[in-house]
Amino acid sequence: MSQFDHTPAARPRIGADKIILGALAILMIGAFFYVSSQRQQQLRTSPTGLNGLQVWLASEGQTARNFSGSWPLNIDEVGLLVLPIYDTALDEARTLARSKEDWITQQDEYDLDTAPILAKIADVPTLLVLPKWRSGMRLTGLAHPLLLAEQTRLQDTLKAVLQKDDVRLDYGRTPFSTFPYQTTAQDPLSATVYAAQMFTAKGCKPIVGTAKTMILGACELPSGTKVFVLSDPDLINNHGLALGDNAFIIKDFIAQTANDQQIIIDYSRKSWLTRDSDEPQRERTWADLKRFLEPPFTLMWVGLAIAVALVLWRAAMRFGPLIATGSGLGASKLMAIGARARLMRLAGRDGALVADYGKARLAATATALVGAAHANHISHPDTFLAYTQRRHPKHAPALTKALNTISALPPSASATHAMAAVASLDSILEQITHDT
Repeated sequence: MSQFDHTPAARPRIGADKIILGALAILMIGAFFYVSSQRQQQLRTSPTGLNGLQVWLASEGQTARNFSGSWPLNIDEVGLLVLPIYDTALDEARTLARSKEDWITQQDEYDLDTAPILAKIADVPTLLVLPKWRSGMRLTGLAHPLLLAEQTRLQDTLKAVLQKDDVRLDYGRTPFSTFPYQTTAQDPLSATVYAAQMFTAKGCKPIVGTAKTMILGACELPSGTKVFVLSDPDLINNHGLALGDNAFIIKDFIAQTANDQQIIIDYSRKSWLTRDSDEPQRERTWADLKRFLEPPFTLMWVGLAIAVALVLWRAAMRFGPLIATGSGLGASKLMAIGARARLMRLAGRDGALVADYGKARLAATATALVGAAHANHISHPDTFLAYTQRRHPKHAPALTKALNTISALPPSASATHAMAAVASLDSILEQITHDT
């Protein structure tokens, strides 16, 4: 191979097997996200979900929306974070179900960690919603005591969140239990819950219920952070929201807690809460550019603007816009004819000029009569005269006389004789053109 041979080396080709594997990987990733989103959507609309709460609050004029993560939430815009916990064993991976029986008796809907939950509680006012039912309640639609989650697991979950050991869960003695609540207007309401799941804990004050039979309370963590704890999710979920005064109780509670800010029902698995101060600050801002427009640079920019305006004005006055020129296929031919006519006039050859004019006039009239495609056949004086004798016989004698007059003119004929011959020819050709 010579030193001037620059033939490129063969590039490695991507095999069809790699393309197929890549496409399958993309499809599997897409299928995973689709299935995950569908499962969460099924959970929200199930009896244990909270879609009904979002719809109810929105219908009452309160801003409420669901949140699944993937974008930041401004802490200053969150009035209350409703945090449902569908995990009875935080920080532990759940065992995947392998049969229908496993699905029905499954304790947890998905895995959650304690650290993100505590981070959310520390950042914004939070309503912690404990789990109550196994997956079987969502799948079958039956609220049976056999489908309640294990009490020990629920107590451990609440202990991990409240960071207290003196936490106890208890269940109602009757199928339906009622719990007192007093609104901000001092109106008494009554919450109704099936198979009530109550709790007691040191440092927790009852909001719905009493100190010994409490399902919603305000608790204080050892760090001093306050959190609202709802031990029985049937107070606000799709299953129990329509029972008793439950819907009006949660509406009044949220109205006095959220302070007219939006309510977020958070299904995400990590904290997406941010502050404006946490956003990265840009090293350069528009203020840096603005400095170049301030004194002493202001005079420089004004002088530059005046100079540019003067240059543009002088250029417009000196040169002006482009002169419009003729365009088209016949522009150059017309210019050549005009130049020749001027030269003939200057040389005193008006007779020759009239002869050329007569030929051009006959050609133009032929084009007007028979069209450009056939004008060449009759544009010669003899052929045009023959055509006139056939089609316009009454004008043939006058045309013959006009053509004879032009042909008889000497090349140096006077302008008077030339103009008379031209006028005679133009008159007869106009009559032939408009002869109907």
